[in-house]
Amino acid sequence: MSKTNSASEVYDLEGAYWEFEIELANVLEADALALDAFLAKCRGSVGKFLCFDYRFLQDELDSFARVVEPYQDGNVLNVSGLPVNGVYAKAGNRIQIGVGENAELKVLTAYVVVDSHGACTLEFESPMRSNTPVYFKRPAGVFRLLDNKQGLAEAQVKNGFVTVWKIKGREAF
Repeated sequence: MSKTNSASEVYDLEGAYWEFEIELANVLEADALALDAFLAKCRGSVGKFLCFDYRFLQDELDSFARVVEPYQDGNVLNVSGLPVNGVYAKAGNRIQIGVGENAELKVLTAYVVVDSHGACTLEFESPMRSNTPVYFKRPAGVFRLLDNKQGLAEAQVKNGFVTVWKIKGREAF
């Protein structure tokens, strides 16, 4: 904001990212060791892993879309290859753009209405950073631990049970 005339500038730097927090309670300490080993393998916030939201499996959305035109970016993407003539996915559904280390998790901001040729325009947030296939089923993103204090040593353990253990992460790109 300018001090002389109170004018302001707003920049859209496409900086939105996903965060998660998982709280585990009343887990056998022996069972928690497998998760602790995975977290140790991540070496704190250095390692990356693919993660999906179990609340949004979307197993009925088993098609994937192909990007129609090269060099598309932003939060609108023209795709094809979906089942024809209908609404394929609703606003609020998640999608995954890219695979493996390049996977990005997005949320649809408009219904996916497919034409008679299987083509449509996807509208989503946050704007994409890569241009690859689009997946609807079990969409995932690449995450890393929020800090280096996420292991079993940070959990509360009593009588062989992990009573409280919180794990936090943030999208990695």
